[in-house]
Amino acid sequence: MRTIKILLCLFLSAPIYSQQPKTTFLIQTEEVSIHEVSISKFNYELDKMIELKHLNNLSPNKVYSFEDSYLEPTIYLLKSNTGHEARIAIEQKGEIHLKLGKDISLHSEHASLSNFSKTIEVLNRRFFGKMIADYEKAMKEGDKATIAKLEKKKDDILADFIKAMENEVRIMGVSALAFDALQYLDLQKNHDFLKETAHLFATDQPNTGMSKSLISRMANAKKTAIGSHAPLFSSKTLTESNINLADFKGSYVLIDFWASWCRACRVENPKLVPIYNTFKDKGFDIVSISIDTDIHALKKAIKDDEILWHNIHDQSKSIYSQYLLSTLPSNFLVDNSGVIIARNIDANTLKIFLNKHLMQK
Repeated sequence: MRTIKILLCLFLSAPIYSQQPKTTFLIQTEEVSIHEVSISKFNYELDKMIELKHLNNLSPNKVYSFEDSYLEPTIYLLKSNTGHEARIAIEQKGEIHLKLGKDISLHSEHASLSNFSKTIEVLNRRFFGKMIADYEKAMKEGDKATIAKLEKKKDDILADFIKAMENEVRIMGVSALAFDALQYLDLQKNHDFLKETAHLFATDQPNTGMSKSLISRMANAKKTAIGSHAPLFSSKTLTESNINLADFKGSYVLIDFWASWCRACRVENPKLVPIYNTFKDKGFDIVSISIDTDIHALKKAIKDDEILWHNIHDQSKSIYSQYLLSTLPSNFLVDNSGVIIARNIDANTLKIFLNKHLMQK
């Protein structure tokens, strides 16, 4: 009898092993040039991708597998040595079949490729294509009346564009795909929509990393809101000069985030040149922060747009991320005590403000 009791106790105290849900990647390369693939997973606590596996010495048409525990919907990033990459939104456990060739294709009932940037490109063409063409034509012809008309029209078109972008995310529902698309939305420009979305995620899936991450992001939005002290940063300019935001205390500073490929940024740059020349000796400065990957394109744009102020190449997007940005153009006007007093201020409004506050100097 005692033996039976001992065996019973051992049975009851022994750990019960259950098969943990898995995500299984089955990866097949179709080109000889692809011989390395890295697989990263989004870490909700760190709010970034963390590499999980690096596959080496891959052979064409051979299938390679990789398993990871499935805990909740999430995002993976696949990168090959040829520069191809794909973000994958995993909604349920199961097999993910991937083929790597000139493009990356996916077949799965449990996942989909996440590429919201393509959706944004389509919306950009739909909403801004004609306006940009008309603007460029007017600039060449020196048609100031048309330029002025387009400037007034721009804000209405931008508002419609933002609504369309938000609707595309709304259609995705509470999902990893929607969560990944939210990286392209701005915490300030899209504040109300992001607040609405965070509430939906928290109501539908309160204990997931997705929901907790969105709630945390909304709390962080206060760090770059009007009335907050601008986050400090230090860096080197393209001319190798050291620059520290704290050193600008006592002056008004426009922190301008841009890129050479950003058309809206390039339209605004020439408008800032006369403002900078007028107020640079009166207590105003500009720090431009580019997220370009192509340094040659960046330097050409600086030359073409005649940008003479401070230029930082933020290729790693460290300052861009510090300011919680996801869209361009974006700017912050900081007062002489280091407080953010305006966001995304246009050149004309900036000129009026500086005239009022600095022309007496």
